[in-house]
Amino acid sequence: MRIGVVGRLEQDMFGANVIDAVHDAGHIAVPLGPARAGHRLAVTSRLADLSLQTLPRLDQRAQRRIVRAAEDSGCELVISVDARLMPETVARLRGDGARVVLWFPDHLANLGRALMLLAPYDALFFKEPHLVDRLRAMLDLPVYYLPEACNPRCHRPVVPAGTEPYLVLAGNMYPSRVRLLERMMAKGIPVRTYGGGIPRWIGDSPVRTIHTPCPIFAEEKARVFRSAAGVLNNLYPGEVEGVNVRLFEAAGSGAAVLNEYRPVLSDLYTIGEEVLTFRDFEELVEQASRLLAEPGLTARIGDAAARRTHGHHTIGHRLATIIEKVA
Repeated sequence: MRIGVVGRLEQDMFGANVIDAVHDAGHIAVPLGPARAGHRLAVTSRLADLSLQTLPRLDQRAQRRIVRAAEDSGCELVISVDARLMPETVARLRGDGARVVLWFPDHLANLGRALMLLAPYDALFFKEPHLVDRLRAMLDLPVYYLPEACNPRCHRPVVPAGTEPYLVLAGNMYPSRVRLLERMMAKGIPVRTYGGGIPRWIGDSPVRTIHTPCPIFAEEKARVFRSAAGVLNNLYPGEVEGVNVRLFEAAGSGAAVLNEYRPVLSDLYTIGEEVLTFRDFEELVEQASRLLAEPGLTARIGDAAARRTHGHHTIGHRLATIIEKVA
């Protein structure tokens, strides 16, 4: 099958990882790029986004390249991981004979204008069970729950487990995360963080002293996760009942993940054996202290997590579900 993928294609971006899964499943992957062209400067990108939101015809015109590329390549299925596809673009892709689905890889706060609800997708996949429940209850749309997953090509154990005496966290820095890390530092729990620079508007914080202002990707990410005593995965408040991609990346890498509790976790992993969880700060401190002090715990949790993830939670497994739903 020829499968087109709409999304960012840089290393370890979700779109690029989906393309790897398409290849690994024996299909022909057709990279269609993001819904909107990127810009080197963040300010330029924001201004461009605002302009396109104000003038939707420009967005529709710019996305004709996606329709042409899909048509020229004979795509039978188009998977978009970019929610900015215009309804007209989706209609044109379907008009050329392709099935078109959206796999939305983000939390509720990033739904934006929710244009996907106006577009004639063959199927809509969301990682947030609460959103799926509400949309199913109120709208006559083909909506399904589909959690994120790991790319087994790069999210896999590559070094011995737990050789570094600290927890790691990778991702964006926002106020609730900074406050949590400050509390952990005050308790003497060693943590190192990776990601883009901490925004200046957050102000002075001791978290700046433990932060490496550089994102980590693919095999480097796997190495950092696996070698740490544990991977801290607190969740953005917009994650109501679901979990983020970091859980699957870290678990696939053989890390011992310390994850903020959400109801779906017990459906995905065996809590206490394949992942550790916390519901409040006291439980976070208790579980972090275990990982730092209990010999062999990091390796036992990490090895079990990797087995479960590679057996059930790869992007290839999710791709099979998507194909089954639209076949």
